[in-house]
Amino acid sequence: MKQALLRTIVVLMLLAFAGIGIAHSFRPEYFIKRSGVRRGGELLTEWNRLGFQIAGAIFAGFAIYLLYALFRR
Repeated sequence: MKQALLRTIVVLMLLAFAGIGIAHSFRPEYFIKRSGVRRGGELLTEWNRLGFQIAGAIFAGFAIYLLYALFRR
């Protein structure tokens, strides 16, 4: 019973992390506006956008892999 509850909580957290990572990949401007990232010229804005997209993809990929590893057994 206790393990089932813990597993459910872990699955919900990983799904939330995957969703946040996917959102960072597809809508980086939303997170750039609301973060403390320094704003600058055009080049800095493009680098910030690319950085948010890459970080979101890595974050989502890792969460999805952990979900796969959890359900693999």
